[in-house]
Amino acid sequence: MGAKRERARDPREARRILEEKARAAGFDLVGVTGAGPLTEGGERLKRWQEAGMAADMGYMHRPAELLSDPRRLQKSARSVVSLGVSYYPGEHPENLEGGGRVARYAWGKDYHLVVKERLRELRAELEGALGCRIKARAFTDAVPLLERSAAQHAGLGFFGRNSCIINGEIGSYFFIADLIVDQEIEPDAEGAGTCGRCTRCMSACPTGAIKAPGVVDARLCISYLTIENKGAIPRELRGAVGDWAFGCDVCQEVCPYNKRKATVSRWPEFSGAQGAGPYLKIEEVLGIRTEEEFEERFGGTPLTRPGRAGLLRNCCVAAGNLALREAVPALVQCLREDGSPLVRGHAAWALGEIGGEEARAALEGALEEETDGECREEIQHALGASSRRRKRASGGPSMV
Repeated sequence: MGAKRERARDPREARRILEEKARAAGFDLVGVTGAGPLTEGGERLKRWQEAGMAADMGYMHRPAELLSDPRRLQKSARSVVSLGVSYYPGEHPENLEGGGRVARYAWGKDYHLVVKERLRELRAELEGALGCRIKARAFTDAVPLLERSAAQHAGLGFFGRNSCIINGEIGSYFFIADLIVDQEIEPDAEGAGTCGRCTRCMSACPTGAIKAPGVVDARLCISYLTIENKGAIPRELRGAVGDWAFGCDVCQEVCPYNKRKATVSRWPEFSGAQGAGPYLKIEEVLGIRTEEEFEERFGGTPLTRPGRAGLLRNCCVAAGNLALREAVPALVQCLREDGSPLVRGHAAWALGEIGGEEARAALEGALEEETDGECREEIQHALGASSRRRKRASGGPSMV
């Protein structure tokens, strides 16, 4: 045991053992940085916060000093181990059936649960191999730390223009997981690389959310709008959301690194067969009326994050953008019966976009009965959109 304890004090040997055990546990990337403050990341965060780009995400409004200092999370911290695991499940199949598109990271099981269990196992393996107790904080996307900054410092990759960490070998479709440990482990060189002159992600973003290289305005980001946002999706942005019902991959899809390097994840938990898959059946989702039904359908997957009302809101928008006539009965039912004003309002918008006599009749009837002010305004707007569409179809003037 004494010899093992000596090895635990050798940072280089500890790094070798970490690499061996992490790779055996299935992690694709392994890196280490010290536990000092992530000064540059903290300054970048503060500028982003001050610009109002954090929207209403309370956890991103925490003081930059807290989010950028690993020792605020664990006083005994000596090293931060950053790990990457590919979640890439493959390319989206063509949307032939009018489904609600799901971002790739959410096709399978909830990564928080899956990765954290592997981190626990890795910690136990390290303790056995190093012959010492390790005080550690294990997490993935679940505590107040600038994980991407830590990953860049640990050599996992560089910040792309879309603010994702891009690794030269596997691209950017990977989860970042962390172990903050009380062990001295030899650190890695910082991640290096560049996007060169490529600005494809900035040009392709449907809402123009990438305001500058590495600066994403959450208020415009489709991932924020469909996941973290608890309120209405701004009407002027709904058309740009397209068929995305949960998250968005556009800025990663166009990235040359991903086009060349992305390989299917070795973790079966992240495959579409393990969860919701690449598309949601919009009519089925719109029929969910209770939290119990919602949990039964999506429990154990990332799709619980926006809540029942949030996911139905997103499917309403996707249905409207797809002009999905077969979803009209389900949208009418949402408009008449759903207990959430958020869902009723977005169902009204979708019916206005799709148009038709059934949709218009439902909107007119709902306007007489609706008591929520915001819903009434959505219904009135939808009726106006329906009127403009009818006039265009009849060859009359389009202005009202």
